[in-house]
Amino acid sequence: MSSSKARYALLITANLLSIATGTVAHAQTDSIAKLPKFLSKLLSTEKRSLGSAVENLDVAGAKLGMSPEQVRSALKAGGFTPQATDPIQSSWSALVADKIAERGVTKLDNSKVSMFTMASGPQGERIEVWYSATPQGARANSVLYRLPTNRMEKSTFLSGVKAKYGRPTVDNGNSSLYCSPGEQKCVSYDNKQFPYLAIAADYSYYEVSLRNGMRYSDDYRADMAKAIEIAAPKSAKTSF
Repeated sequence: MSSSKARYALLITANLLSIATGTVAHAQTDSIAKLPKFLSKLLSTEKRSLGSAVENLDVAGAKLGMSPEQVRSALKAGGFTPQATDPIQSSWSALVADKIAERGVTKLDNSKVSMFTMASGPQGERIEVWYSATPQGARANSVLYRLPTNRMEKSTFLSGVKAKYGRPTVDNGNSSLYCSPGEQKCVSYDNKQFPYLAIAADYSYYEVSLRNGMRYSDDYRADMAKAIEIAAPKSAKTSF
């Protein structure tokens, strides 16, 4: 084949691939647009790209690591109504103060931060976003979305989930898991080390659950131990 013919063949192939890719992308957009309005709001953000970190995914706009203010803003933008106020918990500094008191160091701190945000949707949806008290303030560590199964066909829900999040790491039909890269055991009955997204459609509610893994809890405890040691180090000398 001459060089000109070869270039022509490559050009035709590239055009065909471009058309095919555009058709698939258009079909994916249409699949979300044709869903019931309230599910479209849940799934309306950009579809997950292959290899994207689970910790960057969102549920109704809420992501891991968000502040309560960011969560409330995202939920409202998605058509959900958060409760007027959040229950509260001790702040990071208050938790440290409680611990160093056990070492004989008194530092009064009664500061509080949000514990969780609850919100409702127009079709019976419920969302719970729970927070950890961190040095930066309250930060989301889990997001749970629930929809009564009598409000939607199961096939519609499962199709909508895949339209947004793509192919799961583990697919068991009525339940599935999206695990972070590097997760050694991506199974429902075992603890996950890294952030993961769990889907369930086999009970009275359809559920989408985004959670931090055990590594987050381990790091949190380690950071707390460091903060306590800095505030009240084990460096005392005998004074008797």
